[in-house]
Amino acid sequence: MKKTTKFLFFAVAILFSAAVFAQSTVTGTIVDADLKSPLPGANIIEKGTTNGTSSDFDGNFSLTTTATS
Repeated sequence: MKKTTKFLFFAVAILFSAAVFAQSTVTGTIVDADLKSPLPGANIIEKGTTNGTSSDFDGNFSLTTTATS
């Protein structure tokens, strides 16, 4: 019985850790290549998905991704 309980706990821990590592947050600042000034309202999209966001007035953005690579 003790062995089964340990195995079940281990399996649940692995499942939860996989869900945690499946997401990450990408943050950054979008700047104009020539003027080196921030670009407000620029669209940032995760490649291969419909997940995206827009940069704020200072060109900053934060995107929570669903893919690990």
